[in-house]
Amino acid sequence: MYQDMYVEQSVHRYVPTVTKVLNVLLIIATIFVAFQFVFVNYAVFGIPLIAMIIITYFVSQNAKMDFDYTITNGLIEITRILRKTKRKDLVVCDMKDVVVVAKSKTDPVKPYMGRAMKTYDCTSHEEGVVYYTMIVRNDQSGAETKVLFEPGEEMLDIMHRISPDKVYI
Repeated sequence: MYQDMYVEQSVHRYVPTVTKVLNVLLIIATIFVAFQFVFVNYAVFGIPLIAMIIITYFVSQNAKMDFDYTITNGLIEITRILRKTKRKDLVVCDMKDVVVVAKSKTDPVKPYMGRAMKTYDCTSHEEGVVYYTMIVRNDQSGAETKVLFEPGEEMLDIMHRISPDKVYI
């Protein structure tokens, strides 16, 4: 039924201005602590300098995030890519496990708004981009997971062909 259906889409997470400003402030603070380490007292400023370098590195590197959405013969995979090097599967599910896919804050997904459930935000956070909500139910535990993502038209079309009663375009 799902033979030879494959679509892959990449979404780059927009880095907000606040995060960019925070990165610049952390770099300036690290340079200030480094000067204090060199010129004032190396014994007192050694540990804070190391901590500032580590914090600055991780904050700047973790801001670089991408997502890959893949649908292969009814299997949906959403992967987070940090720093263009580390990949982690966030959601891997079959279309039979999907409860509903619709534009966020529309009638089909309103019953799930405000519920306490595991949520994955896999959107770009860009202004004006329409994102969708996908609710996935785990067959073994019955737990539901909410996934916010930005599928393209081709991906939505394939999902709708597989499960027209669950996907609202």
